[in-house]
Amino acid sequence: LWGRAMADMRLTTSGDTLTFDAGSGRLVSLQRAGAPGVEFLASAPEHPAFVIQYLDGAGAYRQLDSRAAETTTVVLEDGVLTAQFGRLGGQAVDVRFTVRTDGRFSRWNLTVDNAAGLRIVDVQFPFVVASYDLPGDRAVLRPLIMSELIANPQPQDLPPDFPRTWQFTPENGDSLHYPGGTFAQFIAYSSAAGGVYLACDDTQAHVKLIKGVHRDPGIRLGIAHVGDWPAGSRTLEYDVLLGSFD
Repeated sequence: LWGRAMADMRLTTSGDTLTFDAGSGRLVSLQRAGAPGVEFLASAPEHPAFVIQYLDGAGAYRQLDSRAAETTTVVLEDGVLTAQFGRLGGQAVDVRFTVRTDGRFSRWNLTVDNAAGLRIVDVQFPFVVASYDLPGDRAVLRPLIMSELIANPQPQDLPPDFPRTWQFTPENGDSLHYPGGTFAQFIAYSSAAGGVYLACDDTQAHVKLIKGVHRDPGIRLGIAHVGDWPAGSRTLEYDVLLGSFD
């Protein structure tokens, strides 16, 4: 944000308060009215706001993220947060995302302007890292195969958030994406104080990877939007929903 002092920016839904870092657009806090004093996120300054994976000329995976932008502008106006990132990695790749509130949930959307013609294979957005330190029994629910429930997860119970975790490689299998072995478009993390719910409002069944992974110091609830990110511009055809639940 240029032209005035940096300050956190807040959006409020009917049940939650989301806080963003005004300098980077990073989501840093999610608190719910029903659990005063409980912080559901474990944000760190080195976390990005999004990640892009693409293939280089040799077909090898490469990554860019919001921290590689030459310019970053974050604005909050009329209840809509807009973050713009110019020239990622010094290339003609610009990203813009918006977050708005819609009663119960916040709604997230993103546009990539890929004038550089990068062979983008996925965009990971939003970047949500939940806290291990929530009260009572905790569990991560992932709609995988017959459904996957990880009770009281610890770092060693989750795959690490390495780039290859989000890549289509033989060791990752060939059917665990959505639609496929992942049969629904959400991931949830619960505790005695409530939970965090992340989902896609997508009726067209676009391909996604949806995983819970360890991203120090917390649990990343991740969605990678896979598929045709053309040379030119693409806006996600659907919103991503983020909010808390009882």
